[in-house]
This record gives sequence, C-alpha cells and structure tokens, in this order.
Amino acid sequence: MMAINFPDSPTNGQTHLGYVYDGEKWQSLSSSTIGAVRYDAVQGLTANQQAQGRSNIGVTKKNYIVNGAMMVSQENGATAVTLANTYPVDQFVINFTGTTGVVSAAQVASLTAGGSPNRLRITVTTPDASLGAGDLFHVSTNLEGLRVSDLKAGTAFAKTITIQFGVKAPAGTYCVTIRNGATSNRSYTAEYVIAAGEANADVVKSVTLTLDTTGTWVTDNTASFNISWPLMCGSTFQLAANTWTAGNLIATSSQFNFMGTINNVFELFDVSLTEGSTAPPFVVPDYASELAACQRYYQKYVGVLVSGYGAAGANQFDTYLIRPSMRTTPTGSVTGTAPVYSNCSALVVVPYTETTFTARVTVTAAGQYYVDTSASSINLNARL
Repeated sequence: MMAINFPDSPTNGQTHLGYVYDGEKWQSLSSSTIGAVRYDAVQGLTANQQAQGRSNIGVTKKNYIVNGAMMVSQENGATAVTLANTYPVDQFVINFTGTTGVVSAAQVASLTAGGSPNRLRITVTTPDASLGAGDLFHVSTNLEGLRVSDLKAGTAFAKTITIQFGVKAPAGTYCVTIRNGATSNRSYTAEYVIAAGEANADVVKSVTLTLDTTGTWVTDNTASFNISWPLMCGSTFQLAANTWTAGNLIATSSQFNFMGTINNVFELFDVSLTEGSTAPPFVVPDYASELAACQRYYQKYVGVLVSGYGAAGANQFDTYLIRPSMRTTPTGSVTGTAPVYSNCSALVVVPYTETTFTARVTVTAAGQYYVDTSASSINLNARL
C-alpha cells in the first residue's frame, strides 16, 4: 500500500486524498474509525463531505421539537388537567372546541422505547360519540420562528422534514398536521394507521413531507409551526391528505373519533421533527438542557419571600433576574395556596423585560412587612 504524504501543519477540518484532519490526527472519511472525528472538523468540509462525514460518525440530527421526551412539566407536574388550552407537559397543549366530551391529560411515568421516563397520556372521561361539524380535539405544540428558520418554509427552498413519534392508541386511522402558526391559513395533514395488532401498544410512526413553498412562515420569536395530533375532527376542519391547503384545517374525514368511547387512552412520546426523508432513532435529551429550553417559554418560582421595612402607603418591591431569559416579556401570575401577608397588600408580579421582573406590595402601616409564598408560586408565561 502506497504511503500518503500528508501536509505539514494541517488545520482542523482540512482534507487530503480522502482523509480529514480532526485537530489531532488524520483519519479516513470512509474508515470505521471516523467516529473519532469531531463535529467542528466535519463542519469545515464541503457539502458532500459533510453529508458523508455525518453519516459515518452518527452526528445526531437537530430535533426541532422542544420537550419531545415529555420530561418537563413545570406548571402541572404529574397532576392531570381537563381544561382546554392547558399544558399537561411543557410545550404540549390540549385544545378542544364544540365537543361535549371531556378528557384527562397528564404526564405519566412510563418508560418509552426511546428511553424517556415519561410520556403524555390522554384519557376520555366523558365520551362524545356524536361527531358534529364543529367538533374538534387535538394536542399540539408550537415551534418558534427562530428555531425553525433554517427549514426555509414559505420559500422555494423549503426543506423536506420527517415527524416521528411514539404512540399508543386504539385501532383506527389518525392524522398528524402542520400549520403555519403566524396566521394559521396553510395546513397539511398526513394519515397514519394503528392496525388491530398495534392497538393499545407502543408503536413508532412517522410522516415525511416537503414544507410549504408559499404562505407566511415567520422567522422571528413568534410561532412559525404548529404541529397537531388530532383525536376528533368535524367536517368544518377537514382537508385532504398529503397536500398543502389554504385554511386553518386539522384532519381528514378518515380521522378516528377517539372521543367516542369512555376510557379510550392516547399516549404520545419520543417526538421528533428532523430535516430529511428519514428520522434517526429518538435520542432522549439531557434533562437540564431541555428544562432550560422550556424555560424560554414558561418559568415557575416557588417560595419567593418579599420583605423589608417601609412607610405607610409606600410601594415596595424586589427585583429578580429571569434566568434563562425568556422568548419575550412574559405575563406574571401567582397561583397555589394564597400567600401569607403581613402589613402589606396582595403581591403583584410585574415583568419588565424578558430578563427581569419585580414582586411588588404596598405597605399598609409603617414598619416591617413580608409576603411568604412558600405554598404558592410565581409564574412567568411567554408561551407561543
């Protein structure tokens, strides 16, 4: 075998005759040992070499979904929720309109195929077997424009994506839908089938589509994509499968009415949205990193103590830094057991920016005051 004379003093990512320099040594682009090449080295290659290098070294594709492992549930923990527009887990909201049916939705501890300790479980507690035109129930997640801008939706260069997810549900035909979050006037739905042999068992499903080349798909800090898993859909919200359609639409006419039978259970887990026509195996994210990603949209502070001395009628406040900073200036609220007040008015939470908020009270008589929120929480909401 002829020896190869490599360049002296190579730079990180430099290539030569089918080899790449990883910052420490030369390695073959086709070698099974390419796994040692660092990602920043691969970034320095041509487009074709990047594709080959990433294939060989198994660089994980970006998952655009936040909290796809359902591990983070800041607002509700494992407590079930029943009301529309509530979040059983961070970033995943239940939405319904028209239907008389009721569900219970919660984060549950149940190991998934991908290795997550949690999943989202939805259970029908009051059924609605009579599907009206305006009846709709779905679980959805919004994706921020800044997070998905590189997918180039709404342009001639729109990328192909694959949405992959674990699901456990009764047998039937279901849909997964993507809409533009800014104006909700462009919709695409794809069907997937839970076969009789897959009913009420963990299965992995995926759909692949090319993103819309028209419509408004924002690239700022507002909602760009909405991904929905419909479970009930009347004719008002129906569209044909596998085609981009004008309108705010959710599912095909074949969508199974999950709400039709009491105690039906739908579980969603291991959710990913990745670029390309195939999805890699789901990777459970680092919990701390995923929590920080969720806190861009919602944060919960427990046990904040506001105290000091002031004159009667004085507005007293403590200022807090928000870390990590939020998507935009949030709204503030206090929930849980009512705080304990001494010599002051009720607590008012005033967010000023995406990085600061104050907890403010008015002193009722000169002297010491305090607010004990040990049994309640301050909530900051900047959800999409």
